[in-house]
Amino acid sequence: MTTRVWAATIAALLPAVTAGGLAWAASAGTDPLPSYVTSIGAQLDPRVGETLAQLDGTGRQLLALRSYLRSASHLAERWSWTQEQIEAFEGSAEQRELQQQIDRVRAAFVAANPGFELYVNSQVRSLEVQIAHWNSNDSVKAAAEEILAAAQALMASPGVPADRPEQAREALEAFLSGHRPVPAPTIAAPGLSLHGQMRAIDFQVHQAGRVVAGPSSATIATDWTAAGWAAKLDAAVRAASDRFVGPQASPPAPWHYTYLPEAADRD
Repeated sequence: MTTRVWAATIAALLPAVTAGGLAWAASAGTDPLPSYVTSIGAQLDPRVGETLAQLDGTGRQLLALRSYLRSASHLAERWSWTQEQIEAFEGSAEQRELQQQIDRVRAAFVAANPGFELYVNSQVRSLEVQIAHWNSNDSVKAAAEEILAAAQALMASPGVPADRPEQAREALEAFLSGHRPVPAPTIAAPGLSLHGQMRAIDFQVHQAGRVVAGPSSATIATDWTAAGWAAKLDAAVRAASDRFVGPQASPPAPWHYTYLPEAADRD
């Protein structure tokens, strides 16, 4: 049996298996959250379930599933490129135009700040890399612990009877859709990062090969705000190109700009 046939067979069986798993978890008194995560994910884009299975721990899975639910209406158009799509982008007219826009910003920045330069990683951030970041990022870890505790409290509440798994799953789905994580993760859930379609650019300020201001939340106050690099970068971006929107405001990331292939009114 081919891989594609196997995948189709598993996809067809998944709803029944998941339903059985929910009933078994409820009756056996085991932790039902993993089964609920699988069940809710199965209702979305098939790539969601494949990605959730690669995330470490129920907390990180819940946190990512929250983003997938909130982005359900445009998951397909936003999902990160496949390897084939990444290879098609490399050397394309679109990539050349992006590089020209980056070079304009670099030139404007260097002209205004002699002795300093801008570094940009212009490689598409693959889904595999996004998953690795999600599994190791400190802000994700903290937010995952918080959402896991809240979800466990929900499952233990009187309003979510253990003997009615479908009702419990619906309650969990509603909770995830409305939940605001604390702290807010500094990266997007795997598959949803704008870096996955080269629609986001992270700038770094370098001097003589040394990072002066890099993409770290811990150094925003000192390196970006107090030292003035956030304002200097923004001035260079606005002076040189009408293709970048930003910087990202929530969570704050003064190095992160959204790239638009067409000119936009950034105000």
